[in-house]
Amino acid sequence: MSDLWRYPFLPDARKAVQGLELKTLLDDPLYGEARALAIERLNAAISDSLDELGVPVDARDEETYLLSFLFSRLILSAQADSKVINWVALTEALRAEATLNLETTAVLVHVSKQLGVPVKLVGKSFQVDYTVYLTATKNLRTGRWKLVNRGVVDGKVMLDQRTLVRVLREIVVEHLQSLPELPEGLGRKVLERFSPDMEVMQEMAKERQERSLRELGRLDFGKAPPCFNGHLIDLQAGVNLPHPARFFLTTFLTSLGQEPDGIMELYATAPDFKESVTRYQVEHITGKISNAEYDTPSCSSLISQGVCPGGNALCRQIVHPLSYYRVMAEREKPDDVRRERLALVAGSGNAKFWAQLPLDASDDVPPRSLAAALDADGPSRVTAHVEHFRGIGTKVDGKYIRWASARLVDSTVKRSLETLPLLQWEWTLPLAHAKERGEAVEVTLLPVKLGEQRRLHVLAAG
Repeated sequence: MSDLWRYPFLPDARKAVQGLELKTLLDDPLYGEARALAIERLNAAISDSLDELGVPVDARDEETYLLSFLFSRLILSAQADSKVINWVALTEALRAEATLNLETTAVLVHVSKQLGVPVKLVGKSFQVDYTVYLTATKNLRTGRWKLVNRGVVDGKVMLDQRTLVRVLREIVVEHLQSLPELPEGLGRKVLERFSPDMEVMQEMAKERQERSLRELGRLDFGKAPPCFNGHLIDLQAGVNLPHPARFFLTTFLTSLGQEPDGIMELYATAPDFKESVTRYQVEHITGKISNAEYDTPSCSSLISQGVCPGGNALCRQIVHPLSYYRVMAEREKPDDVRRERLALVAGSGNAKFWAQLPLDASDDVPPRSLAAALDADGPSRVTAHVEHFRGIGTKVDGKYIRWASARLVDSTVKRSLETLPLLQWEWTLPLAHAKERGEAVEVTLLPVKLGEQRRLHVLAAG
């Protein structure tokens, strides 16, 4: 088979470079180009740009490509970073899949045999023994992959080209995730030689993680509940999440309009990541390959399953994590709606008062003490303590509104001062945290007169 450089994970490719000592490969200047290409190859895989790596122009170049793959395996094994390993395995396998879909049937038959899936060409289809199929699809044995749904005749399973290639992709991913254990001396030498390059790879993997989050569309993680953000941080750090936590993340993102492919990207850093298993789970939960889309669990369910890490002040006012997100999105409502809700909760004040009340702070608010802020004509930035804080849920005119009340104090005033109802929970939560911890908090506020009372209107906090 020619063009082995396209499939460096095949036994044929390994045979082409066997007999070379690893120590020689690491030290000999003759292989400097292969070592450099290995770093380039890894960086391209992590950044999902393997297609830009180029192609060899002659037999010597092909050998260099094969050796670069070998070097990349050594580096990954010595580095032992699950995030990097998973990104590289997935990207390399996807590249192989795209290439195999363009190959002749003869090449596909040969590659399949090399990967442990001997097939026979029958017409335009590929025939494989059902026992071999079961072994090759052990992580895909759901939905259309079930043997009962494939149609077995005389112990044989028929596959079209795209289906066969999809099976081969799974085998390649699994192979690439299984790295050789290096002798201690060799592993140490690889680390010493490529340590700066490994640091770059880790930064690139971090950037890819961040990009995967950005690709989730307009989702604002600042509005997500602590249960979501806590597990998301763990997932991005390579922590192996339990199934209930994964189920929650998937259903939560799906409920907010995220696509399965974008959700899939988040799980690629998991230490036990299996692309086929994860894809099935995500597509099943989201309803893409099942009859029903699963709902996001309630707060009580998350607590009983151990998914809830402990809530904050807003969590105590809601019963569902999606409600948390919607409440945190209060600021996105039109100003007239926000003023109407504020007036309903406050229960006093005339229409003119609420129509003229500012809702947001400007960027150039001067710092003042609380006492000075009370006499100021405009907003002030104040550092104060929270003497009292309480989250409240109120049903007014058929509308259920979650809000909070607080009293602020500093050394310049003799008594604490009551705020107007707080509906902006992105500003309210810093006040709750400050109260719980006994810490001061920076608040942008405007003194207003509501009826006979002088109140503090909070425009921003934290």
